[in-house]
Amino acid sequence: MSDTPVPARFYPAGGDAHGHPARLTWRGHTLTVMTEGAPALQISADALQAEARGFNHSQWALSWAEGDARHLLIVDDSVAALLRAVMPALFRGSERHKQRNNRRFHLGLALLVALPLLLLGAALRALDPLTDQIVAHVPASVEQHIGEAVLARTRLEGPMVESGPAYDALQTIGRRLTRPGETLQFHLAERPDINAFAAPGGVVVVHTALMRQARSAEEVAGVLAHEIAHVELRHSLQQIVRSAGLQVIAAALFGDYTALGRWAAQLGALKFSRDAEREADQRALERLAEARIDPRGLLAFFRTLARKDGGETHLPTLLSTHPASAERVAWLEQAMAASPSSPTLEPIDIDWTPVAGQGVR
Repeated sequence: MSDTPVPARFYPAGGDAHGHPARLTWRGHTLTVMTEGAPALQISADALQAEARGFNHSQWALSWAEGDARHLLIVDDSVAALLRAVMPALFRGSERHKQRNNRRFHLGLALLVALPLLLLGAALRALDPLTDQIVAHVPASVEQHIGEAVLARTRLEGPMVESGPAYDALQTIGRRLTRPGETLQFHLAERPDINAFAAPGGVVVVHTALMRQARSAEEVAGVLAHEIAHVELRHSLQQIVRSAGLQVIAAALFGDYTALGRWAAQLGALKFSRDAEREADQRALERLAEARIDPRGLLAFFRTLARKDGGETHLPTLLSTHPASAERVAWLEQAMAASPSSPTLEPIDIDWTPVAGQGVR
């Protein structure tokens, strides 16, 4: 490898929530991690694991174990080419996965074009896997367009809050959860129903009623981490495409994604499958751990809502779209108990009293 270092962000096990700027070099069979004011670390390639992260796999996570904990490096894909060139075996598994997806997409496209309209029933049976392949190839620019459409529609439906204790708290929590290289926007909508959702492109909308109902910043962080996970895993985009139906899929096959934007208004009412909820919960726990935020806030918030509204006819919007079933709660408890030793948690430094007291005008 050349002497040109690769920039990264280093999250040591038990370190602070924001990480440290780092420079990476590679020689022989060893990765060197250099951070300011600390001795260089030497890690053998055999100890490293690589995983694509972020929207559209825009980042790589390199990690290695130290006892029961793990160290983490986040590297932008735009600068990771030097690392892939000198240690291809480390990245080979993820690269093969991308190539397999591309081959499956082209095969699905060819089959759909070849099928006559009289075999519509067969096409409908193949709708879900075909939708997944369409979603996998939606450009990031289209996701951003959909996110902008969702935000514009939200602004038309009612007032937005752009200052005050609740808004400031939301931005602070959002910054803790945002990974290096990600672009996430956190918006506060003045609404009486308890809800939050994240649109493709990283637009996150939280209702004021949710901020008032939460008892701590950690509870809000748990909800946000879960919503961000749905977007990172492209669940929101999958649901939009599936809800829109065959006509939108047919248009997307030929590169016309404009119809997706028209369906974006339904985003706040989309319901996710049990598997999608569990996958988002798992990814949310990982994000909370990276940010050194207590993951029990996610459980605490849903339990509060379930107790509060257990005897009422209508559940909060958040529970109707993300049901806090006993099975889901039990799974979260089991996942937390099975996790390796948690890094040192860092409380979110927010006085929650004025946030909970900020009512809806």
